[in-house]
Amino acid sequence: MKITNFFTRKIATKLIALFLAVSVIPIVIIGLLSYYSARTALENEASSKLEAIGTIKTSQITQFIAERISDAEMFAKLPRIVEVVPLLDELSKEAKSKGYTGKRLLDYPPFKKVFDAYIQLVKDYKDQMGYEELLVLSPNSGRVILSTEIRDDFGTELKDETTHLAEAWKIMKRDNRTVLTDFNLYQPSGNEPEMFVIVPSYTNGEYTGSIAAQFSIKEINDIMQDTTGLGHTGESYIVGMDHLMRSDSRFETESTVHKKKVETESVILGLQDKSGFHIIEDYRGIPVLSYYGDAMMRETFQTDFEWIVITEIDEAEAFAPVKTLGNTILWIGIIIAILVAFLAFFIARYFAAPLIRLTAVAKSMARGKLDNLFKVTQKDEIGELGDSFIVMQESLQKKAAQAQQIADGDLTVDIRLLSDEDAMGISFQTMVEKLRTQLNEISEGINVLASSSSEIMASVTQLASTSAETSTSVGETTTTVEEVKQTAEVSNQKAKAVSENAVRTAGISSDGTKAIANTIEGMNKIRQQMTAIAGMVVKLSEQSQTIGEITASVNELAEQSNLLAVNAAIEAAKAGEQGKGFTVVAQEIKMLADRSKEATAQVRNILRDVQKSISSAVMATEEGGKAVDEGLKLTTLTGDTIKTLSESVTEAAKAAIQIAASSQQQLEGMDQVVAAMENIKEASMQAAASTQQSVDSVTELQKVGQKLDAMMKQYKLVK
Repeated sequence: MKITNFFTRKIATKLIALFLAVSVIPIVIIGLLSYYSARTALENEASSKLEAIGTIKTSQITQFIAERISDAEMFAKLPRIVEVVPLLDELSKEAKSKGYTGKRLLDYPPFKKVFDAYIQLVKDYKDQMGYEELLVLSPNSGRVILSTEIRDDFGTELKDETTHLAEAWKIMKRDNRTVLTDFNLYQPSGNEPEMFVIVPSYTNGEYTGSIAAQFSIKEINDIMQDTTGLGHTGESYIVGMDHLMRSDSRFETESTVHKKKVETESVILGLQDKSGFHIIEDYRGIPVLSYYGDAMMRETFQTDFEWIVITEIDEAEAFAPVKTLGNTILWIGIIIAILVAFLAFFIARYFAAPLIRLTAVAKSMARGKLDNLFKVTQKDEIGELGDSFIVMQESLQKKAAQAQQIADGDLTVDIRLLSDEDAMGISFQTMVEKLRTQLNEISEGINVLASSSSEIMASVTQLASTSAETSTSVGETTTTVEEVKQTAEVSNQKAKAVSENAVRTAGISSDGTKAIANTIEGMNKIRQQMTAIAGMVVKLSEQSQTIGEITASVNELAEQSNLLAVNAAIEAAKAGEQGKGFTVVAQEIKMLADRSKEATAQVRNILRDVQKSISSAVMATEEGGKAVDEGLKLTTLTGDTIKTLSESVTEAAKAAIQIAASSQQQLEGMDQVVAAMENIKEASMQAAASTQQSVDSVTELQKVGQKLDAMMKQYKLVK
C-alpha cells in the first residue's frame, strides 16, 4: 500500500495525529517553558553584566576625577607653591605697571627670574600626576602667572574673561571651594575640549591664589574604551546634560566629544537620576540592550553639571545565546516530531490496515456485492470484528439466494433463523407467509374477476351501439338548428341596419329644422343691417354735399388770395427797393393760392365720384332689401316642410328600433337553442366515448385477469 493512499484513510490520519499530539505537545510545552526560562535567565544575566560594567565605569570615572582633584589640592598646598604665588602676583603687577602685559610678562626680568626658578617644579608635578596642564592663578584678578606651556591665555586676567575656566574661577572665588568644570571648548588653547579643577591656595589660613589643573580626555577615554565583558558590539560612553558625548564612541573614527548628540530614552531617564534597562535603538539606529546608571557628578563633586554613564550592547549579540537555545530546542522538537511521526505511521498502519480492508468490504457490501473475499489474521478485537464480518457476509449471501428463489416464484423456500435475534430472517419468514396468503386470495379474486368481466363486456357492448345511434341523431338536429341560427343572424343584421339608418335620418331632419330656424334668424339680421346701411349711405350723401360746399368756399378763398397776391406785387413794385421783400411774400402767397385752387379742383372731382358711388350704393341697398324679404319668405316655407318631414322620419325610426329589438330577442333565443343542442351533442359524444372507454377497460380488465391467472400459475404455493 502506498503511503499517500494510506494517509487518505481517516483512521490512520487520526491515529498519527493522536500520537503526535500526545508526544509533541508536551515536548513543545516543555521546550517553550525551557526557552522562556533560559531566555529570562540569559536576559537577566546580560542585564546584570551591563549593570556591573556600568557601575564599574561610573566608579572608575568618579575615582579618577576624585584623584585628580585630590592631586590638585595637594599641589596647591605645596610650600614652594604657597610661597611663590604672592611673589609672582606682585611681580606681575609691577610688570603690568611698566607695560608688560600678556605673554610679555616673561620679558620683565624680575618676573622671568622667579618664573624660571619654579617652572620645573610645576612640570614635574604635571607629568607625575598626568595632567594636561597646570596653571597658577593670581588671587584677585585670576591672572595666569605660571604654566608649563606658554599659551595664548598666559598673563590674561580671568575676571575679564567669559570662558568656562573664567566662570569656574569666579565660582571658586565666590564660594571659596574647589570647583570642577565640564568638558568644554577653551578657545585660547585650541578647539579640543578641556576640563579643569580649580583649587584655592591658602597661606596661614589666608587665600593667596589658586591652582587650575587641566584633565586629560585621553585617560577618560581609556577608561570608557575598555570593552572587557562587552563583546564585539558593546561600548560605554558618557553623556552630559546637553545630550552631547563626553567620551569617544567605539564605532566612530573621529572624536565624538561635544560633537555626537544622543537623545535616547536611556539618556533622558539617566539624566533624571534614574537607573535601569531598555531595549532601544541607539544613536546609530541599531537595537541595543541599554543600561543607564545614576548621575554621578552633581552630588559627588557639587558641580552645576551632570554626567551619566551609558553601557550598551547590540541586542543580536546580547541575546545570541537565547537565539541559539531557541534554535536548538526547535531542532530537537522537529527531530522528535519526525521520529514520533514515523513511529505513529507504522503503529497506525498495523492497526488501520485490517480496518481499511474491512471498510472496503463494507463499502462493497453496501453497493450490493457480497462475494468480496477477505481474511483477518489478527487475534485481537479487530480479528473478532473480521470474523463477525465473515459470518455476516455468509448470512447475507444465503439471504440473497433465498430472495432469488422467491423472485423466481418458489414460495416453498425454507427460511432458517440464525438466532432468535435474526431480524432479517424473521422478516423473510413473515414475508414468505404473507405472500403465500395474499397470492391465494389473489387467485380466488382472479377467478371471480374473469366471470364478472365477461358479463360486463356484453352489457357495455350493447350500450355502445345505442350511444352511437343517439349521437348520430343529435348531430343531424344540431346541423338544422345551426342553419336556422344563420338565417336569424342575417335578419337581425338587416333590422339593425334599417334601425341605424332611421336614427341617422331623424337626426339629419332635426339638424335641418335647426338650420332653417338659424337661416330665418340670419335673414332677419341681414334685413336689419341692410336698413342700417341705407341710413348710413343717406347720411354719407348729405355729408358729401357739405364737403362740396366747403370746397367751393376754399376755391373762392384761393381766387381772392391770388388777387391779393397780384395787388401786393404791384404795390411792392411801386415801393422799389424797400418793397422787394414784400414782393417775395406776394409771390409765395400767389403760389399757395394756386396750389389751394388745384387741390380744391381735385377734391371737387373726388366728391363728384363719391356722390356717384353713394347713389349706386343707395340703389343696391334698396334692391338687397327686396331680395332679403323674398329669401325670408322662401326660408319660412322650407322650414315648415322640413319640420313635417322630421316628424315622419322620427316615427319611422321608432318603428325600426322596435323591429331590431325583436330580431335581437329572436337571435338570442336561437343562440340558446344552438348552445343547448351543442351541449346535448357533446354529452352524447362523451357518453359514446365513455361507453367505448368502458368497452376498452373491460377488455383490458379481461386481459389483466388472464395475465394474473398466468402469473399465479408460476408460483408454487405447496410442495
